[in-house]
Amino acid sequence: MKVLTAKQIKFAEDNAVENGIFSYVELMKKAGDTAAYEIIKRFNVLNKKICVVCGSGNNGGDGLVIASNLKKYGADVCLFLPMGMPKTDTATNFVSTVSDIKIIDELDGNFDIIIDALFGIGLNRLLSKDLSLIIKKLNSYNCTKIAIDIPSGVFCDGGEAKIAFKADFTLTFSAYKLCQLLPQTNDYCGKTIVLDIGLNIENYAYLTIEKPQKISRKINSHKGTFGTALLCCGSYGMCGAQILAAKAALRSGVGIVKAFVCDKNYAAFTSCVPEAVTLPVNTHFSGAPEISERHILSAMANSTALLVGCGLGRSNDAVNVVKSILSKTKIPTVIDADGINALVGNIDIIRKISASIILTPHPAEMARLCNTTVDEIEKNRIKFAKSFAVENNCILVLKGHNTIVASPNGKIFFNTTGNDGLATGGSGDVLAGMIVSRLAQGYDPLTAVLNSVYLHGAIADHLSQNMQTRAMLPSDIIEGLKTFSD
Repeated sequence: MKVLTAKQIKFAEDNAVENGIFSYVELMKKAGDTAAYEIIKRFNVLNKKICVVCGSGNNGGDGLVIASNLKKYGADVCLFLPMGMPKTDTATNFVSTVSDIKIIDELDGNFDIIIDALFGIGLNRLLSKDLSLIIKKLNSYNCTKIAIDIPSGVFCDGGEAKIAFKADFTLTFSAYKLCQLLPQTNDYCGKTIVLDIGLNIENYAYLTIEKPQKISRKINSHKGTFGTALLCCGSYGMCGAQILAAKAALRSGVGIVKAFVCDKNYAAFTSCVPEAVTLPVNTHFSGAPEISERHILSAMANSTALLVGCGLGRSNDAVNVVKSILSKTKIPTVIDADGINALVGNIDIIRKISASIILTPHPAEMARLCNTTVDEIEKNRIKFAKSFAVENNCILVLKGHNTIVASPNGKIFFNTTGNDGLATGGSGDVLAGMIVSRLAQGYDPLTAVLNSVYLHGAIADHLSQNMQTRAMLPSDIIEGLKTFSD
């Protein structure tokens, strides 16, 4: 799905009108009708007390159309108009449709649903003191809150919001807007639902990751058909990361997982992942695996993808292992966790690799790579992800809510699956295992990443239907791979 800026959505609307597809009045009615039907579909509105808060512009006009529809379906609707009745040329066409709806002068909070139609994509200034107080009051009420297009107080193209409507649901038109995908503002949006109102979108800024198409596996096949993933992960005390990555890789369909395993971790690893081929090595005093050049070259000779970093630790020995194995790789390589930490100050290493490289940092690791703060990364996720991917000719997976994937040619993809159940140690190891598995099977690198990121989040969403997200474990995601269809 496409992601639009305010300018692009305005262009699409104007273009549709100029080409005779809609008039502005028809477009507003379509938007309001579609939003109203979504509310009616999701909630039993009969006799529900619903307050529609309308502004004086076109977003307020959408609110009038919504209010009229909800009234017809038996809702107890009232209007709150802190800026007066909508006044734009388009919105005034719908004033007569709400003549039988009560207009209230004061908010009492006794509502089942509040619908925010104060401001749309055109907001370009901070809210006035009076409107800020109204928004705070609306946010304090214990009821379902729905924003139309974007929550009032939020800027369409992102940026920090001082005061904004805190929606449980945002019903947005035609495509995602940036504010619904960026960390400073997406909390205000709640669950964003994109409604098709018939606009043809030609110009767009970014894309979301789509559900992958199912790929059939050959009937006449053997373990070699589906590749070999080599794992350089795990140190003494952090064997769990290696176990999670290996299990995720196997559950994602790779033919063989081979793993360098510290002798001190051997019993734990083999008992948990008996399906993996182990390459036992000594353990440094620091806890890192002691892997020689001979070990590396031998293991790589018949491997089709490599994963480096999960649970390696941040000792000098671990850094040296990462440098050594990356200097020799000629196969698609995923660098995660401590593999990324080892690149801080050594980023030239990946520029010399001829094979495809994928980095999967969380914001703190990205901040170390870019010599900045986590706050700066979170405020400028697109900029940092894009510039890093282009400058280093790699695929960059900047993890977090609405994970960003940046390709070497500068394309940006936002993920829209996943929930807070993934905010726990080990989730990244599972994702890294899923990616290396697909690489080993021969997937195009960008496809391997996009499919894995989407499914990682989609499985978490599926699991959340039957379990509390706070109880979700990375191993649950691996179990979900058994039955969740890709």
